[in-house]
Amino acid sequence: MELNKVIETDENPKMIEIYLEQAWQSAFCYALAVEEPKHEWQGAKLLMTIIAGNDSTLQAMKAAVDTGSGGLSFGQGKKDLTDYKFSQEFRMYSDKGKYSKFPITINQNRKAVAIVHDDLLGNGDYILSFDADPGEGLRQILGGGKYGLNILPEWKDIILNEFLRRGCIEEFKFYYDSALFPDGFSIYKLNFSEETGEQEADDIISEMISSGMLKFPKTGTGQAVESIEDLTQYMTTFMDDMVTKVSNKVTPGHDPMTDAIHPQISTYKRELFPVQSHVTTAIAKVLKKQKVALIQGEMSTGSAARSAISVA
Repeated sequence: MELNKVIETDENPKMIEIYLEQAWQSAFCYALAVEEPKHEWQGAKLLMTIIAGNDSTLQAMKAAVDTGSGGLSFGQGKKDLTDYKFSQEFRMYSDKGKYSKFPITINQNRKAVAIVHDDLLGNGDYILSFDADPGEGLRQILGGGKYGLNILPEWKDIILNEFLRRGCIEEFKFYYDSALFPDGFSIYKLNFSEETGEQEADDIISEMISSGMLKFPKTGTGQAVESIEDLTQYMTTFMDDMVTKVSNKVTPGHDPMTDAIHPQISTYKRELFPVQSHVTTAIAKVLKKQKVALIQGEMSTGSAARSAISVA
């Protein structure tokens, strides 16, 4: 899909238009990435855009994107006596509830908003890089929940170059105003299959480690692991190392070492032990953000009481 079919000038800026509540709204567009339509009758899926305009226009655009609109259009504006006349190049649609919005300021303190799909925020196969460091973006993706690979920072550029060589990743073409991003702006897309992508990535990293392309900071003999006979022994032996690694990567929603117990807990007739009170406080915090939380513990540790008080 050609995003630069018409050369952009001050007289012909890139724009996005939406028809909402029986009115046309158009905003200036400073960046746009879309996913190609899978069918001829289908519009392109909006992945990311940066738009600017007055408050009512920006609110209308955000509302349309949030509700999953199919009435978005990208095109060119032609300067008229009082406004810009919009000329459509192609249609777009948005995924309902899949976008984050970030208010930003651009040329001469002009209000703008960046609208970014979840797939570009570490939850999909796209890597968004504003700082000319796509290797770090790839490292974050591979280390996330989908792939779960522990990638050392010093490996990131080596892995990026190898993935590019193998065709596992490619630079994604999109439009952005180079004057607005003088330090560069890039998007990359992983090309792993949906079914076997996790295993494919794991196999490549394992191969790169075995061949010596990826080196660990310290060389070990492997004897410590070879002597391990079961998971229980492994966890007992390396418990401190695992706790340190998890502590460095995960920020708890409730830390009993620093966070206070919720004062409401002391008002209930059933008195909880301090540890139970902290778990109850943590669960209550989770339930404020999502509908489900999991309590895991041995029998007779008070999980029923903690569950009831957390919900209450």
